[in-house]
Amino acid sequence: MKGENIERNTDAKIKCYKCGNEYAMNMMRMDPNGRNLACRNCLERKSIQKGQVKTEIKPQKQDPMKEYFCKACKYNFSRAKRLALTTCPYCSASGSLMVKGSTAKIMADSFKMKGDF
Repeated sequence: MKGENIERNTDAKIKCYKCGNEYAMNMMRMDPNGRNLACRNCLERKSIQKGQVKTEIKPQKQDPMKEYFCKACKYNFSRAKRLALTTCPYCSASGSLMVKGSTAKIMADSFKMKGDF
């Protein structure tokens, strides 16, 4: 036995600490904590399960919405507050959008519109 060469990654078998099966060295990887060797199958299975758990636990955050009204075509719609709109997505009228909101703002806008009719 002395002086006999072991071919790389073919003859040496290492036991996976998770599933207990023996694999060739090329199938083994360090686990995320860096202490043990685990087979690729166990590591891939763990990463998929973690991804599924994370998507189930974390709800998607929704942007707060802002409601708009177009004075030109009377189109009502809403968009995320972070988006700044200047034209109507329905009729492409520029400067005719109103942000729906408080009664005071609606009253002020209606007084401005008196001459538009």
